[in-house]
Amino acid sequence: MSEQLRLRGDTATNVAAYTGPQRETVVDITNNRLCVQDGATAGGWPAAKLAEAVLNTASSNTIAMGANGSCIQVAVSEQSVSLSGASTTAGVQIPENSIVLAVGTRVTTTITGATSYEVGVSGNLSQFGSVLGLAAGSTNNGLIGPAAFYSATSLVVTAAGGNFTGGVVRLSIHYLLCGPPTS
Repeated sequence: MSEQLRLRGDTATNVAAYTGPQRETVVDITNNRLCVQDGATAGGWPAAKLAEAVLNTASSNTIAMGANGSCIQVAVSEQSVSLSGASTTAGVQIPENSIVLAVGTRVTTTITGATSYEVGVSGNLSQFGSVLGLAAGSTNNGLIGPAAFYSATSLVVTAAGGNFTGGVVRLSIHYLLCGPPTS
């Protein structure tokens, strides 16, 4: 024989007016959410739906930390780059001592003058993508096997089939930082 758990439930208006005993859970049937009562707050504490959850918008986050300060951070750096000439070096750099997972691109203003473009670093100009689209809205994930960069490294956007006469591309560097112990 199976067991069934049934919780008290009511409309949002009635739940908002109800003050239940501590730890009682009530179902708001209007908004399809649980409300945990604390014995003092009318309506209790409604649980957020996934669509209401606050997403982390920080550019870097520590995801693990050792007892003596060592850590792993995951980070993203972005920059919009106006294109001209045969190639443009971005101001944003791959940070020193980082492990790069990807360098993504998004064309925000249609690129003119070239037939395509590539993104990379000096010595490997297509490391993060080549024969990339020119139309506004075109994107490239630029995924690579994780690659270590031991010194700060500039990104280079290179024209193919002509020189850039205009256009803007937004670059995003997706990387990890591994911090040694601090004590």
